[in-house]
Amino acid sequence: MDVDTLRAGLEAYSNGLELDRYEVDRGLKAESEARAIRQSYHELFTEDVRYVLNRAVEQAAERGLDEDVASLKILRAGQLRLHVERELSPIDAAISRHGRVVWIDLNDGSRRPLRDIKLLLRTAEGPDQRNELAEARREQARILIPLMSEKIGIEQGIASALGYSNLVDLYAQNTGVDVEAVGKLAQQILDDTQDLYTGVMGWAVRKRIGLPLADARRCDIPYVLAGRYLDYAEAFTAQDMLKATKAFLSRLGVKLGAGGNIQTEVERPSAGAPPRAYAAPVKVPTDVRLVLEIGDGQRDWQTFLEALGRALFLGHIGADLPFEQRALGDRSLDLAYGALWRHLLLDPQWLKRSLEFSRPKDYLIQAYLERLYDLRLCCGRVLYDLALRREASVEGMEQRYVEQMRAAIGVEVDPDLYLHDVRTPLHSVLQLRARLFEPQLTLHLLHYFDDTWWANPRCGPFLIQEWRRGRRHSVEALADDMGYSLSPKPLLKLFEKHL
Repeated sequence: MDVDTLRAGLEAYSNGLELDRYEVDRGLKAESEARAIRQSYHELFTEDVRYVLNRAVEQAAERGLDEDVASLKILRAGQLRLHVERELSPIDAAISRHGRVVWIDLNDGSRRPLRDIKLLLRTAEGPDQRNELAEARREQARILIPLMSEKIGIEQGIASALGYSNLVDLYAQNTGVDVEAVGKLAQQILDDTQDLYTGVMGWAVRKRIGLPLADARRCDIPYVLAGRYLDYAEAFTAQDMLKATKAFLSRLGVKLGAGGNIQTEVERPSAGAPPRAYAAPVKVPTDVRLVLEIGDGQRDWQTFLEALGRALFLGHIGADLPFEQRALGDRSLDLAYGALWRHLLLDPQWLKRSLEFSRPKDYLIQAYLERLYDLRLCCGRVLYDLALRREASVEGMEQRYVEQMRAAIGVEVDPDLYLHDVRTPLHSVLQLRARLFEPQLTLHLLHYFDDTWWANPRCGPFLIQEWRRGRRHSVEALADDMGYSLSPKPLLKLFEKHL
């Protein structure tokens, strides 16, 4: 098998899985065909294929073809990631199947799916209600611990079979991401925001539930932070959401449909269900589905804008780029562009102009507190995730999880979630890198297009040009190209300003 045949095969394989996932998520078919798809493309994941890729990289390097070397390395890393996901797919399917079918019986006589726990915690006023919900989640997490423990062992077996000491080593050597540096950044953020976080979150927890921060539990935090959504609910309606979106995109010179590449599908969520919005990259860039199942409220707007940012990025990637640069490169870029649009909800001028919301002072304090909480939660996960995958064993990790996460968010955490919280290996690393890159991208836009970049008609063509580059560069390389390094400084300045 030559490289071009492999590239075409990987694209067909990935597109098949994405279409299958989309059709299952949308309820267009009852059963997934992912297992059959994975089996039918088994020849893409043999040792011979890895040899072909390694040799192609070596030959390009010998000929001094630096651009080809970079692209082939992305293809090699992408093939390896797909191989790991393929090997983990049976146990991931078993874990996912459990989460979809579990319902919990509440003391008030109602039954709700387990996936609604976070939504329910936001409106659970009493500690007994929150404890009931937390116990239901703990019970289900305990049931899954044997499966998730087995998954850690399988991950290590995959890494060893491929010649790596562990999954972290495999990830670092093939993606080029300096995971040690990411871990150090996570710890630096925790250290640098410790006093600010404990002061402001401590005040918010005491005001909302009457407890000092150290006595609160993680299940209390959604309710503590929910005040922001309840106090300003009337300003964030779903009515004319797409009309308002098209209006501010038009000012930028960006079209929602991306020349026919993005299809938008809108439905109201079923009663009581959490909002959902996501971009399904069935075929990048020509078939991206932006699925919206949302209602009124800030969380719906957040969910929508994040999915919008990702869809715009995917739908504008250059169709002439090789598959690896369109679909297999740095996935932190998707998350970063999602965050760029989501954080428009933290821009007072955008809020006033787009949503006619002009009372943002207290709102912004609560919003930035939530952003800081989420960042510290992500940092805690990074440090624990790296430790767990390096150890490649669950022995003793329950206590380490409790200590690490309590240090990160300052409240009591459930030890039974010690595997559930990082169930997708090293996804936390992608998230943190995206969270560090997005504020630097925003600074770049502010520098060139002023503080209303989102209304500047010169900014749209610039963004489209950036999106066209696809995933050929990492967030670290893009930050360097802008004259920055991947650093927490812009984020820290935002928190100091608003908190």
